[in-house]
Amino acid sequence: MTGLKKLRIVLLGSVLAVAIAGCSSKTPEEESYDLLEELASIEQGYEEQHEPLQKLEAEDNEIYAQIIELGMKEMDEIKTLSDEAITGIEEREELMKKEKESINESRERFGDFDGLIEELSDKKAQTEAAALQKIMKQRYDDYDQLYDLYLASLAEEKKLYELFKDEKATKDQFETQIESVNKTYTELSEANAQFNEQTEKYNNKKISFYNLAGIEVDSEQP
Repeated sequence: MTGLKKLRIVLLGSVLAVAIAGCSSKTPEEESYDLLEELASIEQGYEEQHEPLQKLEAEDNEIYAQIIELGMKEMDEIKTLSDEAITGIEEREELMKKEKESINESRERFGDFDGLIEELSDKKAQTEAAALQKIMKQRYDDYDQLYDLYLASLAEEKKLYELFKDEKATKDQFETQIESVNKTYTELSEANAQFNEQTEKYNNKKISFYNLAGIEVDSEQP
């Protein structure tokens, strides 16, 4: 099978050019900076799932290639390989749940940004902050769709491997199921592209907001 997931763009963290003196009496601008940078930290849990997910996807590709090469004559080996693939699918489901927990925590924390927007001293900064908020909310919605489609694609994959284990499965059944798997891959690829686009928009808009709010940053952390 082809890889389910391409690399996803992540939130970038910024470094203050000038350290904020003291911890009390922060301005709304400084509080906004703290909140937005905290989101990047929270979503490290989301980022940490990428490498193991990609590793499992690569292993799945190898298993699928082995099954196709065997044909349906080596049923015992095919069943063993299919069980391995199903175990990998279940592991990916768990990793996705951890990823979603991180995104949900980020979403909950971002809810506090709403109260800071009106407190900003510069009207242009307020407008930019509102635009940033809109982008981020859309990003969260896009992730929800991405998550649902990823789990749906795993479910279709699992059905295919169960079919490989069925000695009575017909060619038509395989063709129908492979078509279903490919359909979810197409939808998932589109959702992934949309999520990446919103994440990139957010990263760019955040820097624009910082500039208008008078928040000086040196660079973006990779």
